Amino acid sequence: MMAEVPPTKTINFEAMYQQNWPQVMAYCLRRTKTADAPDACSETFLVAWRRFDDIPPPPATLPYLYGIAGRVLSNQLRALRRRSRLDAKLRNLGVAPPVEPSTLVFQSARDQEVVAAVNQLKPKDREILMLFAWEDIPRDTIAEIMGMTRAAVDQRIHRSYQKLARSLEPLMETRAINSPPIARKGGT
Repeated sequence: MMAEVPPTKTINFEAMYQQNWPQVMAYCLRRTKTADAPDACSETFLVAWRRFDDIPPPPATLPYLYGIAGRVLSNQLRALRRRSRLDAKLRNLGVAPPVEPSTLVFQSARDQEVVAAVNQLKPKDREILMLFAWEDIPRDTIAEIMGMTRAAVDQRIHRSYQKLARSLEPLMETRAINSPPIARKGGT
C-alpha cells in the first residue's frame, strides 16, 4: 500500500517544480544529448521529490537542483561510457555513431571551434565556466556548489577565459581582418 503524500508537500513541490523546471531543463540540454536531457531533468526532480525536506529555500533552490542535475548527468555519462563498447561494435558493422548535441545546436565553423575550445578545458573548469557564463550563477553560489572557496572559483574562471582566449586567438585574428575598416580604426 502506498503512503499518502501530505497536500502541503505536493503544493510546495509543484510550485518549486514550475519555477525551476525551465532552468534545469536548459542546464541538462547544454550538457547532454537532446534525447537524454528530458530524462536527466525528470530524474533530477525525482531525486528532489525524495529529498524535498533537504531542499533549501530560494534563492538557493536552483543551485541545489543544479547540483542534483550534475550528479544525474554524471551517472548518465558513466552509462554512456559503458555503452561505448557497444557503439564500437556497431561502428565495425557500419552503423553511424550518434550526433553530438553541440553539432546540432552550433552550425557555423566558428561555433564548432568555440565548442572544441571549451571541451579542451578540464572537466571541473568547464563546469565552473558553464555555471558562470551559461547558467548565470553568482561566483559565491558556484563556490558552494563545487565545494570550493570563492577565490578558487575566481581563479578557475580567470584561467579558463585565458585558455579560451589563447585557443581562439587565430579565430579572433581572422575576425579582425574581416571587420569593417571603421572598427579597425577605433571608430563607432
